[in-house]
Amino acid sequence: MIHSVLEFLTQELNSFIKLKVGDPLTTRIFLSGVTNEAGIAIPDQSLGLSLINIEEERTNKEQQSRFINAVGKIEKRNPEIQLNLYVLITANFQNKQANNTSDDYVEGLKQLSYAIAFFQSKNVFTPENSPALSGFDETLKKIVVELYSYSFEQLYNFWSVVGAKYLPSVLYKVKTLTIQENAIQESGEPIEQIFLTSLHKS
Repeated sequence: MIHSVLEFLTQELNSFIKLKVGDPLTTRIFLSGVTNEAGIAIPDQSLGLSLINIEEERTNKEQQSRFINAVGKIEKRNPEIQLNLYVLITANFQNKQANNTSDDYVEGLKQLSYAIAFFQSKNVFTPENSPALSGFDETLKKIVVELYSYSFEQLYNFWSVVGAKYLPSVLYKVKTLTIQENAIQESGEPIEQIFLTSLHKS
């Protein structure tokens, strides 16, 4: 399910940026880790969408674990898990090719701005306003994307852990992803009557 959310957002962003730059053929953003053993994993002259953290949403956590099924039996299953995904969009334009204006810092900032503009114009995705969503996962009913600001210290720590020099990037919080496998732990008949026995001492 996590992969479906990220693949969907990558596709939506790609379509928007292609429209902005007027090039319907070139892929503009890739679902990719930020780095790998060789260095930056995001293809040159493109944006990368990377999952950098998964957080459990505890605010509205479901506590109920027993349910009555369609035939009237009691089923016990673990409460659903709600997740928030932290997604980094990074511009990998590092002037690697001489005399190529499409491979420079300014172009990277421009395309990163397109990504920000996309989520500013549309940050809630449902099957109604985004029919492609159902094609990725029919259980996905709503995705909300929010800009997430973090401090210079957090920024420094992140790129230090990644092991790469800073690239222009923006962080988003994608919420809330619900996971419920519906694995039955116990099953039985519901309690319909309670009998009380009173004992009196003479």
